[in-house]
Amino acid sequence: MWKVCLSFILLIALPISGAIGENVSISNPLTLEQCIKIALRQSPNIKSAELDLKTSNFSVKDAKASFLPEINANGQYQFSDRTDIGLEKSNYNAQISASIRLWDHGKRRTALNQAKANERSTRSEYDRVEQELIFNVTNAYYNLLQSEKLIGVYEKLLEISKNNVEKTKLFLEKGIATPADVASAKVQQANDELALINAQNDFKLAKARLANVMGLDKDAPIEVQDDPDYKIYMESSLIKHEISLEDSISKAIQNRPELRSMRDRLDSLEWSLKQAKLDRLPVLSADYNYNFLFGGGTPPNSNVDNSWNAVARLTFPIFDGGVSKRRQQRAEISIEQSKESIKEREQSIALEVQQQYFNFERAMKSLDIAKDQVENATLSLNVTQGRYDQGMTIFIDVLSAQARYAQAITNQVKAFYDYKIAEKSLQKAIGDLRIE
Repeated sequence: MWKVCLSFILLIALPISGAIGENVSISNPLTLEQCIKIALRQSPNIKSAELDLKTSNFSVKDAKASFLPEINANGQYQFSDRTDIGLEKSNYNAQISASIRLWDHGKRRTALNQAKANERSTRSEYDRVEQELIFNVTNAYYNLLQSEKLIGVYEKLLEISKNNVEKTKLFLEKGIATPADVASAKVQQANDELALINAQNDFKLAKARLANVMGLDKDAPIEVQDDPDYKIYMESSLIKHEISLEDSISKAIQNRPELRSMRDRLDSLEWSLKQAKLDRLPVLSADYNYNFLFGGGTPPNSNVDNSWNAVARLTFPIFDGGVSKRRQQRAEISIEQSKESIKEREQSIALEVQQQYFNFERAMKSLDIAKDQVENATLSLNVTQGRYDQGMTIFIDVLSAQARYAQAITNQVKAFYDYKIAEKSLQKAIGDLRIE
């Protein structure tokens, strides 16, 4: 029991180290940037991508090591009909050997360039995983804020409905309203109560989703800060971003990490083709050996002492059953397939950017429209309420005005957070989604 309590206290109190070395504590309300940093630190996908990076870096180091000599040492203990079993020096000998490739038509350089291309491709894949995680955190973050704002909206609407119920009851006593008006007001109040419950449940689910995408337990006690742009939007208007569709597509073709990865893979395949061609050329290498005979030799070889020898070797590949030729042909086919895949991916990215660009434009226009709707719906509700209080209209008109007002303020909240998500979606489509 104590262990469980202690674990819960540590979860709340201890800071979680951010992805770039900054400590971030979940005991305080988190900004979007802090949520992203925690996710980059905790995400299993990021950790896996980092391990892939390390592995590709090892391949580069291995390719560089091929330019260095290979040195080995070995020792022997021996006995035979000429040497007794024992600890005499004649039972031991040792050898140091070294070998180095002197000339190979650039095979090692080609292998190194191929390893570097693979490392760049892995780096691009890491960027893709990182941007995908940033977008998922951003989406969950804004969905949480939106659901929190909607709770406030439905609480306000419920308060209006409760006032209408009391007002219609009072008017009924005065003979101004009818029992049907009271019943209609109670129905509206019940609907608003149900909407509030649904909004509260949505908020709980949104919080669990954000915790999950951040790599935390779904019940982690996280709180988030509101986006500062929301207050600016409500009080005045947002500064909208202007970027052309052509520029967006051009940047996406240049920046998208999966495209960069595919181009680097193509580069690797081209180096692989060159390597396959070089495999059919001769290789010059050198070997050196130095032998230690601790006993100075034994009869009948008593005149044998420590010795060395060096060998230069030129290897000509003559016949391999067509293996090297087929390796070259497979590399050529892979290159053509890779080029076609890149073209196909460029076309799909251009279409994706176009779709996200139009979504972003629509979201920008919705901001002003939603604001005007709220202003008009508020005015309409106030006027209708005033007319009803003076007995100049029926209660159904009040309910209609209230419904329009409810829809307007709900649309305004959704319009803002839809705009923020559409903005990040366009940045992701362009391949330029980073921590701000």
